[in-house]
Amino acid sequence: MRGIMRTFLILFFVLILASPSFALFMTVPPKQDETKESPEPAETKPADVKPVNTKPAEEKTKPVKRIDTMLAVFDLEISDKVDKAIVRPLSESIRREIVMSGRYEVIDRGNMNKILGEQKFQLSGCASGECIVEAGQLLGVGKIVTGSIGLVGKTYYLALSVINVETGKIENSSEDKCKCEIDDLIDSSKRLVKRLLGEQVATPQTTAETPKPAETKQSQQPPSTPFSKGGYTDSSGIEMVYVKGGCYQMGESYNAHEVCLDDFYIGKYEVTQGQWKAIMGNNPSYFKDCGDNCPVEQVSWSDAQDFIRKFNNKSGKNYRLPTEAEWEYSARSGGKNEKYSGTSNESELADYAWYYKNSGNKTHPVGQKKPNGLGLYDMSGNVWEWVNDWYDSDYFKNSPKNNPTGPSSGKDRVLRGGSWFGDTGYLVATYRFRYDPAERGIGDSFFFDYFLGFRLVSPAR
Repeated sequence: MRGIMRTFLILFFVLILASPSFALFMTVPPKQDETKESPEPAETKPADVKPVNTKPAEEKTKPVKRIDTMLAVFDLEISDKVDKAIVRPLSESIRREIVMSGRYEVIDRGNMNKILGEQKFQLSGCASGECIVEAGQLLGVGKIVTGSIGLVGKTYYLALSVINVETGKIENSSEDKCKCEIDDLIDSSKRLVKRLLGEQVATPQTTAETPKPAETKQSQQPPSTPFSKGGYTDSSGIEMVYVKGGCYQMGESYNAHEVCLDDFYIGKYEVTQGQWKAIMGNNPSYFKDCGDNCPVEQVSWSDAQDFIRKFNNKSGKNYRLPTEAEWEYSARSGGKNEKYSGTSNESELADYAWYYKNSGNKTHPVGQKKPNGLGLYDMSGNVWEWVNDWYDSDYFKNSPKNNPTGPSSGKDRVLRGGSWFGDTGYLVATYRFRYDPAERGIGDSFFFDYFLGFRLVSPAR
């Protein structure tokens, strides 16, 4: 009997071991072990995520190595009562004053917007310290200048601050107030920068008194003696003035060099909107309401070349942009020692040029001011004028003496003469500026909204 029971039990356990239920039961612990191990992959996930989160931060600070002597100037923040049109010229005046001080290397507005645009960084509304520091890191600058302008009653209040990009702290600040007309705010911005840089600033006189002596002197000043010996009017109505060639000292005192030019013709006026429309069939100008006799503006160097090609095909002539040497020789009334085109006296400048003090923040019809000694109008002020040359700051060192045409290649083309919004420094006949030849001065480009124009040159017959 016992043997029978032993046999039965053995068979019973064999059946249990072979059953699926037992196999399933035996697999449960491993599944429980897997769930115990599952936190380990979960723990590794944050480690995997961390590099992903840190990469953007590395990329934002990596693009440009910070240069402590380099500085960027943000456009001024304005209150609701302040005319938005003054923001750009005031901000540019501040930028230029800092450049002229020689204290810092200042990044230009176009490059600043390009760099931030590539990083998809929105500069508009960037007023917090954290935002300003982040922008400075992307630009690779050591310092940022920010500022604001407000209007209370008839008094403008301007403020500037220098922010250290590394520490995020304000290093210095300055304020200025101006109970003045809007045209006099450029002077206020100059005082503001001088205070910011620690320079002594004289108390300004009432701005209304400033023009009066200038007007008295201007009325007593006899007009310049014409140097031109004639010219012609093209069938399209473009007037050309004959310029007798000669030799002169071109440039500022530090880079002055002798240049000799052959005879040539140059436009009596800047190319007008009406003349542009007649050739191109459109009008790119911002100040269209100024009329057909106002200078065409918002044109790039390349646009000017397109106009010249079409004009030459139509007229059968050989017009072109002036070389830089031709332009300066003409602006200085045939190479005379003139600071501005037509005069060396700043108190007389308003007689010869439209600029920030008398333009009313707009262009004006050509030929309304006095001509220079060659009978040429608006070579200082109204609109900047493209010339043919590539820009090279050291070109004077290797420039040929006779009929120089500028470097054979480059990145930027040269602009001359200043414009309707320009400070007096820009209107100096020897002052050189450079700009991308493809830019029209529209939108966020640096400094040149509705300021770019040109005049023509043709060979002497």
